[in-house]
Amino acid sequence: MTNAETMTQASNEELIEHILTRYHDTHREQLPELIHLAERVERVHGGHTACPAGLSAHLEHMAEELETHMAKEEQKLFPMIVRGMSAMAGGPVAAMRHEHEEHSTALEKLERITNGLTLPDEACGSWQRLYQGLATFRDDLKAHIRTENDLLFSRIDDGN
Repeated sequence: MTNAETMTQASNEELIEHILTRYHDTHREQLPELIHLAERVERVHGGHTACPAGLSAHLEHMAEELETHMAKEEQKLFPMIVRGMSAMAGGPVAAMRHEHEEHSTALEKLERITNGLTLPDEACGSWQRLYQGLATFRDDLKAHIRTENDLLFSRIDDGN
């Protein structure tokens, strides 16, 4: 079975644990390093036409928004689901789906700032590590949103 198939068959508790360890913990590790690298690249290469100006500020904003979002899930929504209170979770799930749309919009802005994560030919190691890390973060966040929307939240919408 693939990981997606395993998660489809997982209980709500198992799925939530997967989300917490695979995505929430991972984002909390990724973002501080990405912000640090973005600050360095902007400082050192600010005069370069391909420099992702404003990237560190955008990542800081994303980190704040994501942390607030994850805290709501961890402190309110996920415990509600684990306690079998899914019938009461419709409103919070709708709010989380809306915030997921905002995260997707933030990812689109990240793509614009970085010109689709396109490195200039002479990009230094920090710039290369930054864009590699951003690609991983982008893919992880998209998978995180899909896992919650398509697996966990669809169960709540369906009354399971």
